[in-house]
Amino acid sequence: MKIKIYLLVISFNLFAIGFDAIEIYTFPNDLSLSGAGVASRELLYGNPAITQDENSTISFSSNKFNEYSSSGNSLLFSKKGYALSISSQKIDDIEIRDEIPSDDPLDIVALPFLSIGISKGIELENNLQLGVGVHYYYSDLWIEKEREFTFDLGLKKIFLKNFQIGCMIKDVSIDQSKIPINYIAGISYLNDRYNTEVLLDYNYSNSYHNAIHVGVIQKIKILTLNFGYSSNLSDIHKTTISSGFKVDINNNYSFLYSFLSHLNTNLGPSHYFGVEISI
Repeated sequence: MKIKIYLLVISFNLFAIGFDAIEIYTFPNDLSLSGAGVASRELLYGNPAITQDENSTISFSSNKFNEYSSSGNSLLFSKKGYALSISSQKIDDIEIRDEIPSDDPLDIVALPFLSIGISKGIELENNLQLGVGVHYYYSDLWIEKEREFTFDLGLKKIFLKNFQIGCMIKDVSIDQSKIPINYIAGISYLNDRYNTEVLLDYNYSNSYHNAIHVGVIQKIKILTLNFGYSSNLSDIHKTTISSGFKVDINNNYSFLYSFLSHLNTNLGPSHYFGVEISI
């Protein structure tokens, strides 16, 4: 059995307070690719339609954003097409104020956020992969606690040997939900000669409207380089640029680092450090 363990530091974007406020990069390559990869062959978790690999993968992560006094942890497990993820995040030092100006806030509270997800990928005929998933979200907004169940549905299909298309409907809720539904479609091109994968995603939701994600994965012997860019066509404050690398120290150990910058904002950069251990 082959087990991969990731130790990492990641970060998130903060635009408001609520479910749609936090974009947590839970998985190892999300940060370095700016969220691209719904059709990727290299990534395991950008789409619930993952292959039924006999190997097991375990990922542990921790994240911190100093400017907003936030930290969190994540756990990920995958085997034979199943994936389980648990993510927690807490934002400290949120000041509660009323309409009367004052140097002192009424109170200082913390916002905890929890996400639990499970998914299953199925391999069908003609190079078609199907995946379904369910998520539970919890947040405590000081004056109220919010709980939500949502569902994901994903597809991947290889065509013309070097191309793969992918699509996903993310965070579908039976009841009226505050979490926006995301419709994601993408394409992946794999160049076997140069070990290069190019990713292009389009993401639409009622809250964030139109977004484009671009990513490149380049393998050079023991080195893997990632580059990413995302742009929201309706909000320039949600534009990111990112990069990262992975160095295979030997057959069992690899070192990972990723960097993401939020352009046109004062959020500052996000950093990711990781160690991958295969057993």
